[in-house]
Amino acid sequence: MANIEMDCTSTLFGIESFISDHCGFAGVIKHDFKDFVVHEIDMHGNMVQLDETYKICAPGIDSVKERVECTLDEDHAVESKATSSKCPQNAFQNEDTCHDSAGFKKNKTSHSHQQLLSNSTLTHTTDKQSNQLGAENPNLDEKRTSETTETCKSTYLKRLREVLSDDIVEKIHAFAESEFDFNILRSKDAINDAQIPNGRKNTTFSVGVVSSKETRAEIHSAIKYVFPHLCTDTQKPSDGSDGLEIIIQTNATYWKLRRFIVADEIDNFMHFVGEKEHSKTFSLTCPEDKEVRTQLHRVIAKYYGSFLETKTFVTSDGSDQDRSHKIVVRFRQKYGGRGQKRKVTEEKTIFSGFILKKENLEMLDVINKLAATLRVHSSDFSYAGIKDKKAITTQLMCVKGVSTQRLNSHFSKTDVAGIQVGNIHPLQGPIQRGQLKGNHFDIIVRDVKLQKKGVGDIDETQMVVRVEEEVKKAAQNVKTNMFLNYFGQQRFGSISDIQGNAANIGLEILKGNYVQAVKYLLSPIEGKDDAVNKAKKFFQETQDAKTTLSMMPNYKSRECMLLKALHRHGLDHDGYTKALLSIPHSMRQLYVHSYCSLVWNRMATQRIKLYGSQLMEGDLVIPAGVDKAITRDQVQTVTQENISSRSFTIQDLVLPLPGNAIQYPSNKVGHLYQQSLKQDGLSQNSFRLNSLKLNIPGDYRKLFACPTDMTYKIYQETSSSLVETTTQVEVPRTLLVSTTNNSSYQESSSKEDFTSKNKINLRLSFRLPTSSYATMCVREMMKQ
Repeated sequence: MANIEMDCTSTLFGIESFISDHCGFAGVIKHDFKDFVVHEIDMHGNMVQLDETYKICAPGIDSVKERVECTLDEDHAVESKATSSKCPQNAFQNEDTCHDSAGFKKNKTSHSHQQLLSNSTLTHTTDKQSNQLGAENPNLDEKRTSETTETCKSTYLKRLREVLSDDIVEKIHAFAESEFDFNILRSKDAINDAQIPNGRKNTTFSVGVVSSKETRAEIHSAIKYVFPHLCTDTQKPSDGSDGLEIIIQTNATYWKLRRFIVADEIDNFMHFVGEKEHSKTFSLTCPEDKEVRTQLHRVIAKYYGSFLETKTFVTSDGSDQDRSHKIVVRFRQKYGGRGQKRKVTEEKTIFSGFILKKENLEMLDVINKLAATLRVHSSDFSYAGIKDKKAITTQLMCVKGVSTQRLNSHFSKTDVAGIQVGNIHPLQGPIQRGQLKGNHFDIIVRDVKLQKKGVGDIDETQMVVRVEEEVKKAAQNVKTNMFLNYFGQQRFGSISDIQGNAANIGLEILKGNYVQAVKYLLSPIEGKDDAVNKAKKFFQETQDAKTTLSMMPNYKSRECMLLKALHRHGLDHDGYTKALLSIPHSMRQLYVHSYCSLVWNRMATQRIKLYGSQLMEGDLVIPAGVDKAITRDQVQTVTQENISSRSFTIQDLVLPLPGNAIQYPSNKVGHLYQQSLKQDGLSQNSFRLNSLKLNIPGDYRKLFACPTDMTYKIYQETSSSLVETTTQVEVPRTLLVSTTNNSSYQESSSKEDFTSKNKINLRLSFRLPTSSYATMCVREMMKQ
């Protein structure tokens, strides 16, 4: 084994060691995206190709019948911006700008609560009424009448006295009034921060222990309705008795909203939120100051964004002087409300598969373009793995909620540069990550030269022979000794963007530094002055998300999503959290996985330096023949007895990717893992992030990988360009590395002369298992 130090960019990502001791050769990889061609290998071992010769062998495909397209397609309809004062029903559908509140805990309401309201039907507008908002009836009163509100309060108070004593109810009244200055509480105007009471220390009131769950639900509902500025919670009683103790305390959200909503409206708004009647909307009197309106949008989004959305509409009788604003609040279309189910059931959901071929495009950009074309969400797409940007890649894809007829209809008319779609077929479900056998690579290494010093005076024919000998030796070594299964540099992003690489972003996310993570994502690359970096530099200097968004090219999907969210939600910690939530879940995961990959690379280097290519006691192994979809229980720790009996081979050796449910080696390598995570400020608990809906359990990865079906061909081009091949001349032999034990190398015998202008190129073709990087295989061969 040779342990050779790499250049600074490689060591930055933990890629340092080699396995074999051949000299290697120099060359140019990925000079052009056409030099790197990738085809997925499906679960049946077939190479995925965008032509009629490729037969789709998806699980259960024979039993899938074409079904009528369900209403999910209409749910995702893209709509135009509202240009009038009307408030159409679908005006909210694309309001993903973006009132999402991660982790908002919805309060479940009991059946008894519905019964309490059955005699007090509320008078909010229905969806049909809201279509006329500000146009046919601008003075429409959408709020409850005072009489209805008082009737409901009386009903609740009566029920409270039935389940609690009159004395307790009076004490609740006294607590509610003593908490705050009621002159401020009932002021008809919005209040400022100085007027918001802070309450007293330990401002809680105990209702007592209630054993019945149904009764507790009634008490919660009644108190929240009668006293919207209070909220309730439960805790285990200190004396250990049965049931739960109900605690009343200040409702902080009420006072956040009270800064913007007048007293006549806020109680009714809180009632509207609590009832969760999906078909109703609520209108708020709007401040004319746009900045104040923006703040109100953000507050509602922060606390209720998981199921509410808001939009401002202009109402007018025709003259500019009488123009006013209303903020209309409604429940999200996907939120069914109490007792309601989504229209699209699991049985109706359809999945359509297709083959995607992309050229020199990032995966996220391609998915966003496809989503816009089909008018669906980017999260509706699934795939087995993310492919390189600077390459021509072909892979299986799946989209949810779109029929094969609709796919054929759209893509027969759509011409998107760099994207081809074909082989459309029905599927029974989404494609799972890692649901492939591997990938097939066709790679051109250009301008190949010997690495060894002191070979400069040999003639060109000798150079070709020497290069061929070195390539043959490299291919044999990679076949025999394998290569270190490092994550390639493309896993971590642009080499030129050291600060904003994916691993750094992932680390900041794991540490909870969401502001810094987004700033890394929007940080300019030093020395570049294109439109993207000009926009990023402007944001860095001004923090003006709106103007930066107008400067950012539309094709930068990730940056545009982040800037839209920052403009909508603000530049505080909550705004930056919403910004991260605005990008696809798979991308948030990818940043965290990138950090985990960096840790894995570093530990792989340390493992080789410590123990070389030998199994050691305390190592982790996955026995040969275990399916990739293994449970973590199947990972075994190597004992001295295993080593003596040769129960495992070096090919079974795995290293863990950090997570919250992972086992680490019990030797020095495990200690190095713990030390590395501690230095980065992380623990095992850091890998569960509820605020970003991320759960990283961890995984295991083979330390060594081996290419199969490898062939190589050396040729020359007479053009001085490294991109265009004008004349190809075959060299003496072609080496075939076979996967079978009794195979031998096959050689050809033709020879040609070369002119001094010719450059030597190498064409490599091989297969790798899933998640292995072709660049790391070529790196082991080239030693660069």
